[in-house]
Amino acid sequence: MKNWPLFLSFMMICFTVLDSHAQQLMGGIHFKPGIPTGDFHQASGITVVSELSAGALHGIKGSPLFIGAELGYGRYGTAVTRRSDIFPGVNQRFRIRRNNNYVNLMGVVRLMPNLNSKFRPFLEGQIGAIHTFTRSRIRENRLADPIASGTEHYDWALLLQAGAGVMVAVNSSRDTFIELKANYVHSGKINYLSRESATYSEQGELLLAPKRSAFNMIQPSLGVKYLF
Repeated sequence: MKNWPLFLSFMMICFTVLDSHAQQLMGGIHFKPGIPTGDFHQASGITVVSELSAGALHGIKGSPLFIGAELGYGRYGTAVTRRSDIFPGVNQRFRIRRNNNYVNLMGVVRLMPNLNSKFRPFLEGQIGAIHTFTRSRIRENRLADPIASGTEHYDWALLLQAGAGVMVAVNSSRDTFIELKANYVHSGKINYLSRESATYSEQGELLLAPKRSAFNMIQPSLGVKYLF
């Protein structure tokens, strides 16, 4: 990935600042139902991308700036196929589950002034990397142990996000918050499989037809944050 030096430099700056100026630690989890846009929506035909993430932020002393990191896992499609010709000489029907997944690791910079109120609005930017991968599992039936499993396709790309939101305190001590946020997500061009990308020939041979586009999404987020 051509932008790795930029990403690594950003992460080093983040952790250097954290070590020397950190005052507050804030951790949280987030549920993000992404809505594909642009060439991502056109190429994939996907309507919703689900993601669950966890992250931590440190507040810099005397500043409204928070710096940290966030790790996310998402799924952008799943499909089940039943075939009896995937193993030569075995005339038995097997269940094939194929999941299209991704993980991302992001450096986060958040501008969030303390208004001495239960409401804390903020602006946020993120830079990092996204890793798409498709895994399949073959079983005799839904409840059986996998006979075979593995990763069929994967790729990496630079990922950028920018957005805004608000944290709302839910207790009198103002250390527990509900967070509402919306981000615009954009990646470099990346190869990935959609639900329709995996087919089989008449002889039972797996045929993969990867899509290629940026991962563009409008991504609302509902989270819970705790200030330590």
